Amino acid sequence: MTNPVTVRYMSRSEIESLMYSLTAATNNEQAQLFEAIARRLLEIIEEDNR
Repeated sequence: MTNPVTVRYMSRSEIESLMYSLTAATNNEQAQLFEAIARRLLEIIEEDNR
């Protein structure tokens, strides 16, 4: 089960996998915004690693 406590102890790869597997409900603008921010952050991290 994933919750705020378990996320704190996840590895980077686990968090990335989780973030790519989740999608926000279309009727929840705040969740959509958070999803967009998280995906962009992953893109930036990947660019920085190159």
